[in-house]
Amino acid sequence: MLNAFFFYLFSNNELNLKKEKTKKEPCMTLRKLAFLYAALLMLLLASVLISYRYFVSIPNMVATIDGFHQRELVTLNSALKKEISFLNTMNYDYAVWDESYQFVTDQSQAFIDENLLNDTFVSLKIDGIFYYDLDYKQIWGRGFDYLNRESIGFPELNLQQNPSLKSIFPTSPKAPNKKTITPLEKVPQNGGFILTKQGPVMFSATEVRHSDRSGDPVGVLVFVRKVRPGLIKSLQEISQLNLSSHMLNKRQKQLTIPKLDGKLYGETFTYKRQRIIENPSGEPVILLNIGHQHGAKPRLFDKTTLFTIALLALVPLSMLIFINRFIVSPVTQSAQFIRKMVNTKYFHHLTPSIKITEIKNLSDDFNQLINTVNEQRIALEELVLTDGLTHINNRRAFEQFIANSWLRMQRNHQPVALLMCDIDYFKPYNDNYGHQAGDNALKEVAKALSKRINRSSDMVARYGGEEFALVLADSSTQNCEFVIKIVLETVRALNISHQHSKVSNRLTISIGAALSSDFSVVPLSTNHEQFIKAADDALYLAKERGRNRAVKVNFIAPSNKSVFCQEMI
Repeated sequence: MLNAFFFYLFSNNELNLKKEKTKKEPCMTLRKLAFLYAALLMLLLASVLISYRYFVSIPNMVATIDGFHQRELVTLNSALKKEISFLNTMNYDYAVWDESYQFVTDQSQAFIDENLLNDTFVSLKIDGIFYYDLDYKQIWGRGFDYLNRESIGFPELNLQQNPSLKSIFPTSPKAPNKKTITPLEKVPQNGGFILTKQGPVMFSATEVRHSDRSGDPVGVLVFVRKVRPGLIKSLQEISQLNLSSHMLNKRQKQLTIPKLDGKLYGETFTYKRQRIIENPSGEPVILLNIGHQHGAKPRLFDKTTLFTIALLALVPLSMLIFINRFIVSPVTQSAQFIRKMVNTKYFHHLTPSIKITEIKNLSDDFNQLINTVNEQRIALEELVLTDGLTHINNRRAFEQFIANSWLRMQRNHQPVALLMCDIDYFKPYNDNYGHQAGDNALKEVAKALSKRINRSSDMVARYGGEEFALVLADSSTQNCEFVIKIVLETVRALNISHQHSKVSNRLTISIGAALSSDFSVVPLSTNHEQFIKAADDALYLAKERGRNRAVKVNFIAPSNKSVFCQEMI
């Protein structure tokens, strides 16, 4: 009916348009004149708005974003200095130490054996320790990758053979006498980055002095730490920038790339920049690719501008909006709702926003049709999810229920139990008493189980043939064992004669139960199908051990072979 209405409405509009086109209009109508005037006025207002945005608004926004970018660069530079400061602190503790002072003086092997072990590198998270005298001669040094725990080489730190790196030494005037105590904040230190065979490294160098900072230094202690992805990730988290780093190639070395110092250097607006980190001699060591969070340059036509233009259009188009509000909009909204219902296959009532008689009548007729469709769908779902013989849930309903229960129990860490039940020697029962008697027996068993399992969170289903499945959500071990006993006794209490059974002269049942009482030990990758298999395996054990009994297993994980198994008769 709704489709017919739309067809009628749109076809009439098309016919009217065709008729209007065929008419000869000797002069312009008032409606067209008003529309033309509104269009010219709208064009004028839009031109003023766009000009203001282009010449005033966008330049101001670009300046503001550049300010954000500069603050982000300052934060990045500060974070990098803080990392160097951490390394300087550790380096200072070892350099301004009487034992280090004594080692540089007498070069005792005992100091190395006691203090410069592999664990020292690991605990300090450094990759190299090097002692020098004041003539740049290396007294002792070693490289050790503290993550991979293997020795590595830093041949560049032989400063007598590589004089270009002598700039890593801190410099200070000598004290006037050995009794002078250097203030803590004035102990000479140097820190930064250098390029080595192992790639870029961060270094810290401190003069070796007495613990009380008295007298002249006798050498320099250098710590190095490799620049790893973890450092870049830490800087990224602190500065909220998108960072990546790599070595400079020949082409990039020829370019003029600013160093990282928190300045913009008059660059054109961009949300991606490059900065270099230099060594103490001013040579480039690391190239940083920087992506800013406030990146996109303001566009001339953004959502705000378009929205403002749309608002301006309300003034000359008020009558058109009135017609759209009371006629076109309700019909369009109803059509969108109907299209959404068709796409999602979920049908619900229409509620017209405007109480117009024709639209209300159309909505009422559609809602009545939806009621009929929903009633038929519910009836069909019941047929699809209900076993035709026993009138309880079928296997399809069980599989949906156990899958949802498993996910819910796994999410809430609540226990869940599954009982797989199989009527003992049912084929001989069918063969000797007839299929009609077998169907009646299945009905009786299903009816008895349904009466015993009546919690809304539990389920009884016919799994197939003479097999039934019971799902006990949020079930403790005691409750699970109680239900197992009830089910065994309930089927026995039916007192259905079965003279052809090998375990009893009346109808009995075997049960395989799986209980997951602690989801914290069950891997998240475990699914409900593995849980069902555990219950099936328990049912197989119950049959193998003589039937007319139950076997319960505590389900931990499918690969765990030491699952606790308990038999109940």
